[in-house]
Amino acid sequence: MSIVHLIRVGLSMSPGQAARRAVKLGVRLAETRLLAAWRGRHCSYAEAEGVLTPRLTAGLDFSLLAPLAATVAALGRETLDHRFDLLGSGWVTVAHGETYGGFGPHRHGPGPALPAGTWRPVVAAWHRPGNRRRAEAILGLIQDADWRPIDWQVDFKSGFRWPQAAWGRGVSYGHRPGVDIKLPWELARFQHGPWLAQAHALARLGRPGFVAAERYVAEFRHQVLDFLGANPPGWGVNWCCTMDVAIRAANMLMAWDLFRAQGVVFDAAFEAELAAAMIAHGRHIVRFLEWDEHHRGNHYLSNLAGLAFIAAYLPDHSEVKGRAGAKGWRAFAAERLAVEIPRQFGADGANFEASTAYHRLSAEMAVYGVAVLGGAVEPAHLERLARAAYFSADVTKPSGAAVQVGDNDSGRFLKLTPLFDGAGDGLRERHLDHRGFIAAARGLLELELLADPVAAFETAVVAALAGGERRVEPRPAPAPVIRHSPEGAARHLTRVRIIPGDPTAFDGMSAAAYPDFGLYSWKGARAFVSLRCGPVGQNGNGGHAHNDQLAVEIEIDGIAWACDPGTFVYTADLAARNRYRSALAHVVPRHGGEEPARMIAPFRLEDRARAEILRFGPDILGWHRGFSEAVFRRVALEDGAIVIEDFAGGPSVDGATQVEEHVIASPAQLSALWGLGLPFSPGYGLIDD
Repeated sequence: MSIVHLIRVGLSMSPGQAARRAVKLGVRLAETRLLAAWRGRHCSYAEAEGVLTPRLTAGLDFSLLAPLAATVAALGRETLDHRFDLLGSGWVTVAHGETYGGFGPHRHGPGPALPAGTWRPVVAAWHRPGNRRRAEAILGLIQDADWRPIDWQVDFKSGFRWPQAAWGRGVSYGHRPGVDIKLPWELARFQHGPWLAQAHALARLGRPGFVAAERYVAEFRHQVLDFLGANPPGWGVNWCCTMDVAIRAANMLMAWDLFRAQGVVFDAAFEAELAAAMIAHGRHIVRFLEWDEHHRGNHYLSNLAGLAFIAAYLPDHSEVKGRAGAKGWRAFAAERLAVEIPRQFGADGANFEASTAYHRLSAEMAVYGVAVLGGAVEPAHLERLARAAYFSADVTKPSGAAVQVGDNDSGRFLKLTPLFDGAGDGLRERHLDHRGFIAAARGLLELELLADPVAAFETAVVAALAGGERRVEPRPAPAPVIRHSPEGAARHLTRVRIIPGDPTAFDGMSAAAYPDFGLYSWKGARAFVSLRCGPVGQNGNGGHAHNDQLAVEIEIDGIAWACDPGTFVYTADLAARNRYRSALAHVVPRHGGEEPARMIAPFRLEDRARAEILRFGPDILGWHRGFSEAVFRRVALEDGAIVIEDFAGGPSVDGATQVEEHVIASPAQLSALWGLGLPFSPGYGLIDD
């Protein structure tokens, strides 16, 4: 990270915390600078002598993919052409020597182009001496004269490229404006791998729009070898973050297993290199676990889920030269998942990071981690995961998009249900659609939710991984929340009445309460209303929280009347990050231009507001203490209208000295009243026009 970011983080800590963090950083820098040269003389690849064991069987029903056939065909074509659309990049070819559009005014490159036919020794020569021979041998397994290697180290928005010879743990990021390390990380997660296996299955079933089935097999094989040859274990940008290492391992294994379940037989050399890569991934995860005593979250959960996948596909005797392997990794992953599921998911099932997007990510990792370990966990843990699925269903508006609370980096574990709108270059992922996770949860649990045929294949895969009967988990009824209110009379009252064109849109609304997360809602077939009121997440760290306390979200007949603006980007534009986190970007009670909590660092929000719900039943009443005086918000459905009352000073509105009334008949009027101007961001790096 940049020095400015490190200073800001240090100033936000106690002297003792800052000293411990400084020592940890110093050790990491010393390791990077003093040991990288020594490591560079040695080969970091694992021995190519392991084997992998398939988990899925020939009985897996690939015809369940039929509703997704057109999308999978389009994604297959793009992947064959090495074109990717990730984190707002648009559909671009990712290859050496390409020129990219830039992030705002920030544009780099192009990097060096590679000579056709003789690129293998060039790529290998970019590595440290100890890895060059093995890398060139791996790349030499790609016997395709037309193969154009992927540039796995480039930010394919800004064009900035990280060096392959840098020790991964010492790679710098957040140090240049407009440069985003998440772009190469996202591509290297390999979440497009399972799509190639799905395309192969649909091609074999004779669905239109697909090329010869064997081309998808070759593409997967070559891309894996291309990655392994260009990214030796531990080196380069794609070994910087353990989370991405873990997600990549799971996706490579899932894609391989989906091919094997269709009867595909890979050559022995490829199988040996893939097995060796999984051993290297497992060793890296164990060595660089993203564990923190107080603030560990989705990163650590990903480490455990990825390790569970690796252990499940390697034989128990895969220890090599006395180093721990699959048997120990499996036991460790199972033991720690049993700790993290009840820790990271509250009794209501919602994740503790104060983000609906990170809830889905974490819940996917927990469900898949449990499934690949055979589903043998305590009943209480399955209950938490069932409630996690109900949370995703309840925060999904009638339009199919989930409410955005907190950060959204579009992060996923696996994408076995590719959900996209449009076609061709207009193909766009539905980042706010939680159906894939809900379908995965159905593979472990019988839920009181209607099955979605679009996502049925994902349910079948998870059920096959778990290898057991699904447990029935009834949907919990939300208990009304009624607490004692602070005393005092309101000094000022602002009342807003939102009147839709058709008041019957509010018919049949049901309530849902998630007090551990801090979200309360009413939802019907045509309308959705929610209030955000709860903790900042991560045990008070607020790493993915926004200043959104008491924010309302309203959708009526598919139209967003009030909505969270999203996240946009992280380190590529820290000013934009803070604008999207700001209270001024949300439909929240205002106190001039004040923020209810300081945005201390890019991934830390002060825990000052301490929002609490006071009443949930016929109406919702909450408050927070982030301003110089307490502020309250009441939301109610009254006489075919949504009523929002904001008041400061005390919870009693009787005798308020100032009353301000507004009648709102359109989303534009509501936006103007709150002075909202940020464009909506439905996913990381994306802005709706």
